[in-house]
Amino acid sequence: MQYSTQQPGLAIITGGTRGIGLAIAKALAKKGFTLELWYQSRQQDAEAALQVLQEWRTAIRIRQVDVTQRADVRQALAMLEDESKSISALINNAGVLQQKPFETLTDQDWDTMMAVNAKGVFICAQEVLANMPARHASIVNIASSGAQLGGTLAVHYAASKAAVIALTKSLARVGAATGVRVNCVAPGLIETEMTAMEIASQAGQDKISKHIVLARPGAVDEVAAAVAFLVSDQAAYITGQTLNVNGGLYMA
Repeated sequence: MQYSTQQPGLAIITGGTRGIGLAIAKALAKKGFTLELWYQSRQQDAEAALQVLQEWRTAIRIRQVDVTQRADVRQALAMLEDESKSISALINNAGVLQQKPFETLTDQDWDTMMAVNAKGVFICAQEVLANMPARHASIVNIASSGAQLGGTLAVHYAASKAAVIALTKSLARVGAATGVRVNCVAPGLIETEMTAMEIASQAGQDKISKHIVLARPGAVDEVAAAVAFLVSDQAAYITGQTLNVNGGLYMA
């Protein structure tokens, strides 16, 4: 059976106003998607993102949404219903990173990491799936190579991102009933504000020279290209997969 195509619709990108999220927004804007970008706390990033994306001449709305709060997510989605917009793509990109020795981690550290990186994906996916058109929609979750490799300085981060990979596989089975595809992108060491300190450190330089086959950090546009592929018709027979964008850091 041939997969029928349609024009790009509305894409929700959580954490969509800076770093990888903003790069994904630009990539999807180029493909003609209408954009709904969610951010939590940095108004200045939202304003800067709007300026950057205006050149693509696509409809853009930026909302402040805490993905760990179901009421916030439901309110944002209710606004979309009022605007009569169906959701073609959900990119669960919002996340936090903390590097801290395992023996010093607190319960609050663990709970915060799990709330944003794992629970936020769960809430958004559960609420959005009901608003997605059958056979023409896709969810992409952003995980990390840390989920596959582990790490002594970000144990809770690695665990939260491993949960995202497992959740992706389960959601792919759930979404299949209506033809909604669910995949995951696992970036390696990507140059962003979040990773700047790591890249500048001796440990970061050692990782680049000794463990990344391509011997360089990645760019946000390279992650965005993978996401753009997964939400496109070219990936119509791909679901439940984790696409690694890491320069050969993880090859298992």
